[in-house]
Amino acid sequence: MIIGMSWQFVLSLIIVYRECGNLKWQTIRKRMWYTSPRNPRTGECSNRLFWWVIPFIALALGSMFITLPNLVGSIFPFVNSLPKYNLNQLMTPEYKGVWWLLVLTLITIPFNYFLGEEILFRGILLPKMKGVFGKWDWFFNGVFFALYHLHKPLGILHQALFSGLILSYPSKRFQSNWMAVIIHGMEGLIALVIVLGIILGYS
Repeated sequence: MIIGMSWQFVLSLIIVYRECGNLKWQTIRKRMWYTSPRNPRTGECSNRLFWWVIPFIALALGSMFITLPNLVGSIFPFVNSLPKYNLNQLMTPEYKGVWWLLVLTLITIPFNYFLGEEILFRGILLPKMKGVFGKWDWFFNGVFFALYHLHKPLGILHQALFSGLILSYPSKRFQSNWMAVIIHGMEGLIALVIVLGIILGYS
C-alpha cells in the first residue's frame, strides 16, 4: 500500500510537470489548490475559514458510527467472503511491544493523508473535474475515491456517500485542498493512537 501511495505522489508530480512545465512550489500550490481557503462569496482568501473544518471533522467522526445497508454485499454475494481489511485484527497480545508497527504507521500517514491519496484525488483530479461533471464534481470525486478502496469492498457505498461530502465538498467550496488534508488527517491521528494502544498493550 505504501508503494502504491508513493506512486500516486510521483504520478501527481509527473502530471503537474507535463501541464505546467515545472515543479515549483508556487506552481503546485496554484494547480492543486494548496492555498488558504477562499471565501466563496467574496473570492478573498482568509485563514479564518479554516474553522470550517470543525463541523466537517465532526461529520467525519459521526459517519464512523453510521452503518448503511450492505447493498454491495447483497448485490454481489461473493464480496462477503473476501478478506476484510480491519485494524482490529492487530488488537491481540502478540503485537504488544512490536514497535515496527509504529514506524510503519508514521510512514503510512503522510502518504495516506497528504502525499498520496489527497494529492491525487483532491489535488490533481478535483480541480479538473468541473469540466466534465459541472457543479457535481465534488460528488463524483467522492465516488471515484470510493471505487479506489477496492480493498474494502463492503465499505464502498459508505465511502461514495461520505468521502465526497466530507472531503471533496469543503475543498471545492473553499478552493483549498488543505481542508481535505486536515479533515482526512484526523483519521490518521486516530489510527496512530490505536496503534500506540496496541503496542503498549492497552487493546
